[in-house]
Amino acid sequence: MNEQQEILRRLDFFKSFSTEEIEKILESAEWVKASAGERIITEGEDDLYLYLLIKGQVSVVKNNKVLAVLSAGDTFGEIGALAGNPRTAHVVAKDQCFCLRVASHQIGEMEINLQLKFVKKILYTLASRLVDLDRRFAAM
Repeated sequence: MNEQQEILRRLDFFKSFSTEEIEKILESAEWVKASAGERIITEGEDDLYLYLLIKGQVSVVKNNKVLAVLSAGDTFGEIGALAGNPRTAHVVAKDQCFCLRVASHQIGEMEINLQLKFVKKILYTLASRLVDLDRRFAAM
């Protein structure tokens, strides 16, 4: 197993993925480095990338308010990538970050079983965020 595969294997997101599946995802993805303070996603832009944070932390910012801080293993950019909508918030690196970036069309080109497994993990992430948002809203 190469170093990139080993890095992904340590993330919860990829715990249920085989080495072969991780290798296929790596073939479709690209590594992105961002410095502290660098904007990775800009609100309102049209881009079709989904990101998996490998190292570091990012802030999700809307109207100059931090909505969330994400860490290694978290995904972001799902709505823009999968729904084709403009970006709903800025995503800014809090420190030096490394991300795996996958274009939406590359997800669609994966073998169907891998595609389903990958998208299912993203759906679980989005569902968990929705539950957290509901709890915060109900507590207001």
